[in-house]
Amino acid sequence: MGDIPSSPAIRRLFDAFPAMDRIDISVTYADIRRTTYCETARRATDEKYILTVSDGGSKAGIECSRGKSAWYALCELARRVGDGTLRDGEFIRSPAFASRGYIEGFYGKPWTSRQRVDILRLAAFHGMNTVYYAPKDDPYHREKWRDLYPADALADLAALVREASEHYMDFYWCAAPGLSIRYSDDGDFEALMRKTRQLYSIGVRCFGLLLDDIEPELSDAADQARYGETVNAHIDLVCRYSDALAALDETLRLTVCPTLYHGRGDEYYIAKLGRNIPARVSLFWTGRDICSRELTEFEALKFIESTRHKPLYWDNYPVNDMAMYNEMHLGPLIGRGPELWKYAEGLICNCMEYAECSKIPLITAAEYLWNGAAYEPEEAWRRAIREIVGRESAAVFSVFADHLRTSCLMDENSKQLIGLFFDVAKQWKKGEKEAALESAAEYIEKMRACREFLARDLPLCRELAKWTEKFGVFCELADKLLESFTSGGDARIRELHALLAKYDSNPTRFADDADIRIAVREIIGS
Repeated sequence: MGDIPSSPAIRRLFDAFPAMDRIDISVTYADIRRTTYCETARRATDEKYILTVSDGGSKAGIECSRGKSAWYALCELARRVGDGTLRDGEFIRSPAFASRGYIEGFYGKPWTSRQRVDILRLAAFHGMNTVYYAPKDDPYHREKWRDLYPADALADLAALVREASEHYMDFYWCAAPGLSIRYSDDGDFEALMRKTRQLYSIGVRCFGLLLDDIEPELSDAADQARYGETVNAHIDLVCRYSDALAALDETLRLTVCPTLYHGRGDEYYIAKLGRNIPARVSLFWTGRDICSRELTEFEALKFIESTRHKPLYWDNYPVNDMAMYNEMHLGPLIGRGPELWKYAEGLICNCMEYAECSKIPLITAAEYLWNGAAYEPEEAWRRAIREIVGRESAAVFSVFADHLRTSCLMDENSKQLIGLFFDVAKQWKKGEKEAALESAAEYIEKMRACREFLARDLPLCRELAKWTEKFGVFCELADKLLESFTSGGDARIRELHALLAKYDSNPTRFADDADIRIAVREIIGS
């Protein structure tokens, strides 16, 4: 294992994939075009690597420029070992998006320290390079933004910052002062800087200033007199903060989330803000909507033209807070342009309160961010499920996950079930009633196996509890439907009506896009 970087992250990688110890791995570092220049993106990067596997997978050579790119190469090698796809060949890799990551930016119970570490390690393993810390319900991020973190909370953050550094992740700590800041008050600005210096002391080198989800008009009389309108106050705050960060350490980076963070991109507020803040400041944008079905190259170009900044997409998927709290977003990332990387600074996924469930869509997003042109959502989704629940349980769990793709992305829900409906209906119409009933019975057996998996005492299963409850009613409906076909009877019809009422009374969204209710009512009669 000559020249392999030594770090806790890499030691854990070899512990997790012990078969890697049997591979003769060599790493060669060179700061040359072959190892630093992305031919497709036409830019230099410290994340490119060339992985060469030979001798039936017993040897692996890595050419790269930095420890960071060596890490990405080793992670690909580990993934290939883990999923059985290791084969001889030369694999040249460089990421499409420059900034690839996630944000803990939801409303709801913040993640635990353990969950934060798990998500960070997973994201890094799949080639993400950025994490934003901005949980809305961390009081020291939002309500108590003026107050310094107490010692124990600061120690937890310091440990997370170290994890990020070990995994080559840029860690952004974000302040959200907009609910109460007085822009014209020097004391408030000093409070922001005092908090910033505290985070700088534990190794934070990237900062976020979030001005989202606040009143659009200035409420303080002194602010009104000085600035006239909100955008002027925000320009002044961003410029002062950017300058202060540069004075503290010229390498520090800043991202801003504006108050108007979605739309066409040429609205007065965002155009004026973008044109009057430093080019070095990154600017968050969610697209046409808060939760955008699509993010397109054309829309990104409009944003650049108006603001003179490339958008840094705050992608509100898979987050399921606020009005979406009854949805569980387990589907793959879709609807993002294959060449969006050309016109965007990056894309940051806003995760769910449910950390374990967030892992599945997050893995698919990581694949898209590395190579959007080759991204196949369904294949990425199947791989993500296999990784999170295990190869032996993946097919079973997918029966359940298939019903939880409803989101702003307008994904097709319950694809497996819809396919079954078509097959059974076709067999029934052809008079192949026995075959139709066998097909339905096979699916019901899969549902039963899925219920057994979901009953396990696992973090993922615990997070899915309220959706599992509705799935249970759905399974009972399927059983009774099959019974009604084979033996009929008014009593079973009454049972089906009762189960359907129970299903409808549960507010969680499950299989809605497949019109389950309509299908059942058509079968049993309204």
